[in-house]
Order: sequence, then C-alpha cells, then structure tokens
Amino acid sequence: MKKVKIHPLIIAALFINTLGNGFSAYRLYSDDQTASIALMVLCLFTLTLAVYGIIRNRKINGK
Repeated sequence: MKKVKIHPLIIAALFINTLGNGFSAYRLYSDDQTASIALMVLCLFTLTLAVYGIIRNRKINGK
C-alpha cells in the first residue's frame, strides 16, 4: 500500500490550533480549571499529531 504524505498546510494548521488551545487554557485557568484542563489535553493531542506528521513525512521522503 502506498504511503501518502501529510500536506504541510495541515501540519501548520495543527500548530496554530495548538497555540490557540494553549493560550485559551492559560487565559481560562483562574476562572474555570475544568475547561482549562480539557483545552490542555486538546493542546497536547494536536501537538502530538503535528509532530507525528512531520516525522511521517520525513520517513516517506527518505525512503
């Protein structure tokens, strides 16, 4: 099965989403800690997806 590269704009959008979630979590921490924790989980999840996308694209290019 052919491996497909993840488009760089999708990876960039994931990083932007990570920054937005992180800033929102920071801003909401003093008011609503439950929402802040949920946003931090989303932040870590999108960061993981972005890093995985970069690693996957490098493996496909190197092959």
